[in-house]
Amino acid sequence: MTPMPTEIKRDAQSGLTISWRDGSTSHISTELLRRECPCASCKEGRGDTSHSKPLSPKKRGLTVIQNTIEEQLDLKEIWVVGQYALGMRWGDGHDSGIYPFAQLFELGKRS
Repeated sequence: MTPMPTEIKRDAQSGLTISWRDGSTSHISTELLRRECPCASCKEGRGDTSHSKPLSPKKRGLTVIQNTIEEQLDLKEIWVVGQYALGMRWGDGHDSGIYPFAQLFELGKRS
């Protein structure tokens, strides 16, 4: 059975507090949420190539950092996606990750 939240509270600096239908409560830090972003580009950045484009350009040896860690961890906005997930917008503009409730429930166990 998919875990379902009954209440979600956002704190831009510390993360999410989620009350679940089973009576449990989870607090998930912004750092963990951002580190576990499920979007394809973040997964690829963590070494998961299962979502790579077959004709993607070769990576360059030089990394250009365009945002500070503080901007990357600043949780600006959350919204419900269908009846199964949350979308999140971060201070650096990143907003393509869709976090299924099941993933959030599992992340809550790790916090």
